[in-house]
Amino acid sequence: MSDHKIDEAEVRALLAGVKPRGAPRDILSLGMVESIRTDGGRVSIVLRLPGGRKEVPPELEKAIGSALSSIEAPLELAVAEAAADAAGDTNGAGLDGVRKIIAVSSAKGGVGKSTIATNLACAFAADGLRVGLLDADVYGPSLPIMMGLDERPRAAGGKNFHPVEKFGVRCISMGFFLDDDSPVIWRGPMVSGLVQQFLGDCVWGELDILVIDLPPGTGDAQLTLAQQVRLDGAVIVTTPQDVAIRDVVRGVAMFRQVQVPMLGVLENMSHFHCESCGHDDPIFGTGGGASVAEAAGTQLLAQIPLEESVRAQGDAGKPVVLGQPDSIAARELLSAANRLRTGLSLTDAPGAP
Repeated sequence: MSDHKIDEAEVRALLAGVKPRGAPRDILSLGMVESIRTDGGRVSIVLRLPGGRKEVPPELEKAIGSALSSIEAPLELAVAEAAADAAGDTNGAGLDGVRKIIAVSSAKGGVGKSTIATNLACAFAADGLRVGLLDADVYGPSLPIMMGLDERPRAAGGKNFHPVEKFGVRCISMGFFLDDDSPVIWRGPMVSGLVQQFLGDCVWGELDILVIDLPPGTGDAQLTLAQQVRLDGAVIVTTPQDVAIRDVVRGVAMFRQVQVPMLGVLENMSHFHCESCGHDDPIFGTGGGASVAEAAGTQLLAQIPLEESVRAQGDAGKPVVLGQPDSIAARELLSAANRLRTGLSLTDAPGAP
């Protein structure tokens, strides 16, 4: 062992080079290092992991060990106990009164993620569940249009507020607080703060499931969510073509890094169904959703065709599972919602018929 005196600042400098796979910044910038001790000829580091995780992922442990190898001192890693966040009542165990929390995600924009999220939420509610829908896509909040909502949340005392409810779904979105033409020009920390506020200050009440519509990518909103609340799983949305699949794989890697279970893959725009002749034309290719599901070790929940009804119902503010439940797209979405409900063990939900 070297006689070199171990300095905490030296350890921090070395840890600044450790970036978890799929994360945009290093573990220090992400707030994952709770404390560092360098007494007794060893380095002891306490980590705060996303979602209240209790074990250090092997690849992260290996990366830290490699980064500190030049110090030539025994390394001890521990995980901090999850604690309530000062910005709200969230913690690694979940939200009070909310049985299950799922994220609907896509690493690439334009694949129909928000359409999927709103339809899943409405499908759950139509089946008797008590449902919340959180639109975390700060830069492109589309929930108000898709749900046909133009009112603002009511104050609930102090800094708290009530969600806006429609179709049996309790909703919150940045779109409720903006004028129609107002741009959102925010840096990452402001986005993270808003997600925390939506989680902790919104009075959700008793819910069987909270569906969170994430923005595209693997940035601050996704990491904040993983750190603030324990997700019961993620639903990945993709389209069949290669350009979308390659981005989606990065999103899957991010959820693996923060130890969020994969609930399934939804392939949107799977094919164009001609209502006149009945022919299905796979204009974006075939097999993309199945290949992502196989790579992620999860199920392909549904293959949703391109149908005018999906666009028309979304623009009209009544998701297709409610507006045209007999359409092919709606039947696929309803089937996916039923499979998710079963997988999440929500068949005994108090709100169920």
